[in-house]
Amino acid sequence: MPDTMPPAALSLPVVIGPADGERLSVLGAPMLVKSDAAAAAVFLADHTVPPGYGVPPHIHDGEDEVFYILDGELTLVSAAGEAKARPGDTAVLPRGAMHGFRNDSAAPVRFLVIVADGRQAMSMFRALDKLPAPTPESVGAVCAAHGVRFA
Repeated sequence: MPDTMPPAALSLPVVIGPADGERLSVLGAPMLVKSDAAAAAVFLADHTVPPGYGVPPHIHDGEDEVFYILDGELTLVSAAGEAKARPGDTAVLPRGAMHGFRNDSAAPVRFLVIVADGRQAMSMFRALDKLPAPTPESVGAVCAAHGVRFA
């Protein structure tokens, strides 16, 4: 797949429009990648998860992750328990910290996913997008190959 930012533009400031970016489906949830860590050491994507969607508790061994909630209410899960994140809230998920999330509401939740340095995340999301018939085993194998292990 092409990089979100073409190599010729890597040394120039780049503005990516609201509808522009690389479109992925992460296990049925749309993700619009705005920065894939090719030009800057950060992955940034606009992610929308439908009601009932969730990611079980997991740990990123080599990357820090941040969620910035745009619309809806996201339930965050950690070793300390659960918390609700609403529009304007930021969830900081440092590498090595167990976390998961789910949409317990009746409406989609839209949030920004920011990962530093983001190279493993980008590769993982692209691989998840290509899974023809995801199973827990195939998803677990893709994630493990990209430094994410389920708790």
